[in-house]
Amino acid sequence: MTTTRGYDRDFYPRDSPDTWPGKQQPADDYKPPADGYGYQPRRSKRVDEWMEVEFKFGGSRIKRKALALVLLGGPAVVPLFFCLPALFTLDYNTFSVAVDDVLGTGAELCLFFCLLVTPMVTLTGQRWFVPLRRWYGIMMACCGIGDAIAAGATDTFSGGFFAKLTEHTFTLVGLIMVMLVIPLLVTGNNWAQRKLGRYWKVLHRLIYVIWGLLAIHLLTLFGFQPDVQVGGAGDGDIAFHQRFYQYSACSIFLLTLRLPPVKRWIAARQKEGRNWLVFLTIAPIFALFVFGMTFLINEEIFKGLDMFNNTPSAE
Repeated sequence: MTTTRGYDRDFYPRDSPDTWPGKQQPADDYKPPADGYGYQPRRSKRVDEWMEVEFKFGGSRIKRKALALVLLGGPAVVPLFFCLPALFTLDYNTFSVAVDDVLGTGAELCLFFCLLVTPMVTLTGQRWFVPLRRWYGIMMACCGIGDAIAAGATDTFSGGFFAKLTEHTFTLVGLIMVMLVIPLLVTGNNWAQRKLGRYWKVLHRLIYVIWGLLAIHLLTLFGFQPDVQVGGAGDGDIAFHQRFYQYSACSIFLLTLRLPPVKRWIAARQKEGRNWLVFLTIAPIFALFVFGMTFLINEEIFKGLDMFNNTPSAE
């Protein structure tokens, strides 16, 4: 859910410094070479340079990139924000009914936004937004850990805290995902990258394992049949609210743009100045991604607002 030379490989939640010649620099600031997968069109370079320009804000000067990253990264804290009233009032009923949906869906959204960064770098050649990968990865971990803690403390399953997290297949898979995300959260910093060296990249490939386990988690929780209305009643399109279908719709785009042959083809078309062909080709699967994300965001907003108002929905 990143690159060391070019952007043919991506790791979560931050790039590895690796062993570059000369002085090492943070990977988020690394500029890819102008060949192979790392081809960066001139227009994309101009955008990156434009985002580095500072402007006066109040009594300080900040980069345009910093402001843009704050605005684009803000949605990551929304799931946790929805939980604050129930947390401050210790409303057990609200937590037991809604927290799994709000934080669970929030973690899924953060995972997909984290994984989206590399395809967008591939398509645009721009890198100013790469730090969002780390930020959304961190927030995915926070939502996932919060979801597990709330499930163990408030679910109505029999047994104690750990029994509630292991007595069903979907809760056990969820617990495994949380256990895997903890080392990624702990090592998602430059100090850990320097200490782990090349092993850091191996460790952070666990994000793909978590991505795969999410499919198992959703299948064991909801199955294949769209017989449960998820995400709020009203539109009657029950099948579109089936969580595994949403996951699949989003993952097709994220996976396709990571395939080496696809990335080579895109780089070749960009060198030819035929970006229009790239965008035309990927438009159908990108539309599928947006379609799936729409239903996920819809559920997060409506379930989250219900939780924020202490009127949780069990739909």
